[in-house]
Amino acid sequence: MEAAPLITWYRGRDRVELSGRTVGSWVAKTVHLLTEEGIAPGDRVGLPLLARHPLHWVSLTWLLSCWWAGVVPVVGRGPSDAPTDLDVSGPDPSGSDPRVPLVQCSLAPLGGACRNPAPGAIDFSDALAMPDEMPASACARPTTARMEGTASLSEADLAAVLPIDRRMLVATAPPPMDLALLLTGCLTGSGSLILVDEMLDGSTPAALADQEGAEIAS
Repeated sequence: MEAAPLITWYRGRDRVELSGRTVGSWVAKTVHLLTEEGIAPGDRVGLPLLARHPLHWVSLTWLLSCWWAGVVPVVGRGPSDAPTDLDVSGPDPSGSDPRVPLVQCSLAPLGGACRNPAPGAIDFSDALAMPDEMPASACARPTTARMEGTASLSEADLAAVLPIDRRMLVATAPPPMDLALLLTGCLTGSGSLILVDEMLDGSTPAALADQEGAEIAS
């Protein structure tokens, strides 16, 4: 499974295929970055990145990294919600909390540097200098939330997900909670996700699913 595709990402003519091993390497680097920024198990990390760009592979890398680090990902929140300890955005930092540190992601196909970094923001490309070795997982308590914000997920919700043993193509952005459950199913099974951030002109989800040998996620 480590060498097989786990996430395949499309944006027009761009195509990036990430094996389980490659995703694990990105998660390791991201968890090291979280640690370097002082984020500890139980802290809350805002992911406007996932809310605004759910079909980018970097968004799922951040979700997995939060889970591995024992950090609560917060996807969407109101002005009265408690502040997060760190926010992660795409190229547009709007939606992040100006009171907390910000990691900004370029969303370039291979995770390059931001062209217009926000003042004081941490560029996610800095993670490339982090170690590839996976740190020990921070085990979550059964009561630890696995997603907060506009939708919530618990440890029990993830444990109840049935394994997925096929390739699933996602061409219409689902709610982040549904995407998290799909990803969990692929991780517990032998499946993989094909994320279509932007369809190539003239193509259709059905044609791409046929090309990739995938089933379109409902």
